[in-house]
Amino acid sequence: MNKEAEVPPGCPLQAVHKRLEDLHQQWHQAEQAYFDPEAFRIAIQSAIQTARTVTFILQSNKAVIPNFDQWYGKWQEKFKSIPLMRWMVDARNRIEKQGDLEAHSFVRAEIVASYLNNGPSIEVPAKLWDAPLKLVKSIPDTALGTHVKKDGTVRIQRKWIENSLPDYELLEAVAETYGHLSLMLSDAHVHLGLEEPGTTDSKTGEIYDCKSMKGRMPCMVGHSDARTLSVWLADGCPVEIDTINVPFNVEDVEKVVKHYDLAPKRTTPKDAVGALASVFDMARTMFLKDKQHDTIMFLLKKERLVQLSQIAPMEHGEKYLIMRKIAHEAVKMGADGAILVGEVWSAPFDPQKPYQRAVDAPDKEEMLMATLVSKDGEPRQIIAKIHRTGDAVSLGDSVERNGGSQYLFAPLYAVWEKDIPKEWLDIARSDGTN
Repeated sequence: MNKEAEVPPGCPLQAVHKRLEDLHQQWHQAEQAYFDPEAFRIAIQSAIQTARTVTFILQSNKAVIPNFDQWYGKWQEKFKSIPLMRWMVDARNRIEKQGDLEAHSFVRAEIVASYLNNGPSIEVPAKLWDAPLKLVKSIPDTALGTHVKKDGTVRIQRKWIENSLPDYELLEAVAETYGHLSLMLSDAHVHLGLEEPGTTDSKTGEIYDCKSMKGRMPCMVGHSDARTLSVWLADGCPVEIDTINVPFNVEDVEKVVKHYDLAPKRTTPKDAVGALASVFDMARTMFLKDKQHDTIMFLLKKERLVQLSQIAPMEHGEKYLIMRKIAHEAVKMGADGAILVGEVWSAPFDPQKPYQRAVDAPDKEEMLMATLVSKDGEPRQIIAKIHRTGDAVSLGDSVERNGGSQYLFAPLYAVWEKDIPKEWLDIARSDGTN
């Protein structure tokens, strides 16, 4: 585990930090034992017991926190208002006084053939492994069904559910509990006038956004992917997602500037719209030199670049899973904006072929496109037509446009808890751009 919670030097709450780190370690032990029922039972129940003791350790250190009763009383009331936190107290008491929790394993299977979470799904006891096959057989022989079978995947996931907490997977329940406790500990630092704890990757130095992760560790965001098998409906082969996080430093920037003869701006963009214009200007220069442009995702936090990823899907259907993965990264980094730039095909919508991809349309056009979406504000795009004559390439004028159906970014809207516009849902898969 490379992700570590940083404890401010000389912190008077070291004992609480240590107990919270114990919970983190036990969470991973449960994760590693997920497919071993007995080992998972022991690990997850140990984690639940440890979670309860975090507040005990905090209370035993109350002397170092001014006005402790008043400060802690607010957190007690908050936790009482959260059903999960009340359940954690009851679960710990049941484990210690009555015996084991009644946890049962399930298999969840869903078909992913869209950027939207609107595909068919089924959840059954784990012993019924033929259920995913029944789900696949239920795909209709329609235009939609043809699209699903060609570009869709079936995702099969193991889940442990406790009888008295049916709406939560148990690892997620403990991860969310860790988050609540972590935010309380962070608030204790603020109350003491200390620096809030942070979370970094000890290998890369990458800094994560604790508030965006709701107090969880980065490994607890999107953790279900590790126990999910994604299989192509077309051929039954496992799906391999290809995204490359691109590290960057001053030397790399200088090399790029020199190679493409760019004129670096000495001021940063004033807002995300300015960042979009800057990205597209660079994309034009790079495309005209290289005669091609990779698909690149920029994650932004207050207009500052926090992650740069190269996206290289081998099949169209991979994009549906890649965007979900990028949404998890946005949560970890606290990103509030994203810019996707690259080459696309565009074609008029054909109502006779509602699921035809633009690349397969006879009157398609090739474009260089950059699209901005943000947590606050409407989508914006800049596009330029690509003209190819033999080995020569040129670009048309840059054209800006606002709004539009940008449902490719629906996974980001979901993690931002931002409503997906109704028009996106109405015309999803119908604007001919992909």
